[in-house]
Amino acid sequence: MSGENHDGEQASKEVTVVVNRKIKPGCEKDYDEWLRRFLTLERKVPGYLGTTTIMETSSDSAAVRHMIHRFRDKASLEAWENSEELRKLIKEVDNYSILYLQKATGLETWFSLPDLKGIVPPPKWKMAIVSFIGAYCISSVAIYVLSFFLGQQRLLINLFMNTILVIGLTYFAMPLLSRLLRRWSYPKNA
Repeated sequence: MSGENHDGEQASKEVTVVVNRKIKPGCEKDYDEWLRRFLTLERKVPGYLGTTTIMETSSDSAAVRHMIHRFRDKASLEAWENSEELRKLIKEVDNYSILYLQKATGLETWFSLPDLKGIVPPPKWKMAIVSFIGAYCISSVAIYVLSFFLGQQRLLINLFMNTILVIGLTYFAMPLLSRLLRRWSYPKNA
């Protein structure tokens, strides 16, 4: 039983960083060579757990690379981010690419990506089903417990219920369900 607790504690300390870069036209080969050297060096960093690279073409036909870096904990990540090696690599990659900022607006931000290359997010209908399962379970328990303590005070029940629902989905249900239903959500990648 204590082994499960330790794994849960370890997973909760993991840190994930997403870096998006748009490659300058004509610099694709230089970028790919830089990326090989970068990943070789990053693998040697204490606390490094893995990197997933997703390639796409943006609306203006430029190549975009998304790198999802995972580290054991915040201290490991900060040590890497503050290293002289990384500063040199970033200075070099700026010759071949620019940072590319992208906004995530949908439920896809709740789904953790499996550690595989070439990942396609799950279809919206699958995200809706997983979200429904999480929301239904949390809201059912929350309404029962809140009604027991607050009686018929609807305003307070609604306030606390929505707070519990958002926090429960974000920090508990969606991370857990995305792991448990990974094979169903990402059948081609599982």
